[in-house]
Amino acid sequence: MNARYIDPQELGIIVSDEPLNARILSSSYKSINRWRNSPEVLIIPGFFGYTESGEVCTFSRGGSDITGAIIAAAMEVDLYENFTDVNGISAAHPGVIHHPEPIREITYREMRELSYGGFSIFHDEALMPSYRAKIPVVIKNTNDPNHPGTLITTERKNKDQPIVGIASDSGFSMIYLNKYLMNREVGFTLRVLEIFKEFGLNYEHMPSGIDDISIILRANQLTPEIEEELLRKIAYVIDPDELRIIHNLSMVMIVGEGMKQRVGSMAEGTAALARKKINIEMINQGSSEVSIMFGIHEDREQDAIRTLYYTFFE
Repeated sequence: MNARYIDPQELGIIVSDEPLNARILSSSYKSINRWRNSPEVLIIPGFFGYTESGEVCTFSRGGSDITGAIIAAAMEVDLYENFTDVNGISAAHPGVIHHPEPIREITYREMRELSYGGFSIFHDEALMPSYRAKIPVVIKNTNDPNHPGTLITTERKNKDQPIVGIASDSGFSMIYLNKYLMNREVGFTLRVLEIFKEFGLNYEHMPSGIDDISIILRANQLTPEIEEELLRKIAYVIDPDELRIIHNLSMVMIVGEGMKQRVGSMAEGTAALARKKINIEMINQGSSEVSIMFGIHEDREQDAIRTLYYTFFE
């Protein structure tokens, strides 16, 4: 085989100067594309690129997936095969559900939701280059290359399966604010988010009602000192009628684009959790209806996965 190693700098993978979280610069795609018709098979290392100043800078966790997706998009390939150590993606974590149903086909949006929700087989950031270039991705097993694996595509053919998977992730906290006539205060949410920005905090979700708002964030951003100062600042600036924080939350997600045409998915999910006496701290469903998210206490996470899986898949 006529093959050669090529360094990411020579290939043209230029990234932002954000160690452990580098992002590809748009100009890189044109540079990489120059190698499309190379007569040699190119062996390219994953995980890192080079900044404009020539420094090595790594992608976030799962960076080899990101590198592969960037190259696939830049080379304008017909298919990106991503090899791992399992036969594709399953509908739930095999450590919780014994022999979960395999997912043969899934859309980019569904995969993005599952990746965010805790599925670690394919890095969620790696979906972006493939999604924008509309390149199908196949997740395959290195040890069983003839297995069909899981196809990630723009639109799946199996539309009879409204829900494709159940995902979960832990380590969340929720700040709850209640203020009467909140909806009449111009810029209320902006003022809250400006406080979060001041403390350098990223929020994940923000479900709300007419008089209340819940802000979900990763708990590892909060130290006892930051938490105390944050709540004090919110109380002073916002003057809420009620302000509290809840720790040790997990987010459990039902994912499937078919829920848009399926009546009662949220009702079935909440009923299933109620039967197991699992208290729901928060529910969130976007207008796209690709996923439904339940915020529950971490000690009931696996119970929630099991009851939701058996409700929708058996």
